[in-house]
Amino acid sequence: MGTPNRKVTGINHVVLHVSDVERSVKFYMEVLGFDNRNISAGSEQKMSFLGCGIQGLDLLEVAGDVHGGKEMNHMALNVEADGLDEVIEKLEKAGVDASERTPRNSVFIHDPDGHRIEMLPRSANERAREREAARATT
Repeated sequence: MGTPNRKVTGINHVVLHVSDVERSVKFYMEVLGFDNRNISAGSEQKMSFLGCGIQGLDLLEVAGDVHGGKEMNHMALNVEADGLDEVIEKLEKAGVDASERTPRNSVFIHDPDGHRIEMLPRSANERAREREAARATT
């Protein structure tokens, strides 16, 4: 494949089809702490544009199967928490099932439409940096 023309430096935004925009906005803002980017789409389709850090999450309301027969594997989010137990405790207090722990020090949850979301505390990021450093020295 050769050398890429451009290096990807991050995720700009993710688009999810949802069955109820208001319900999804409430979940992402109140449970996960996303911000409303207050963007007007000028469209008749119900949609909302949220943000976390510099990344965007665009929610588009659709009728029928929100997965459209195809589904991305998951979206992974860095979380302001030192450890996984803290993340899980806060999610469970909000009524979110956070029982799908991974060996990578993260946990999978589902939004109201069943999209998989991986939550990564700071400690997961530290482990990734430690693995990178170990590979660099070998």
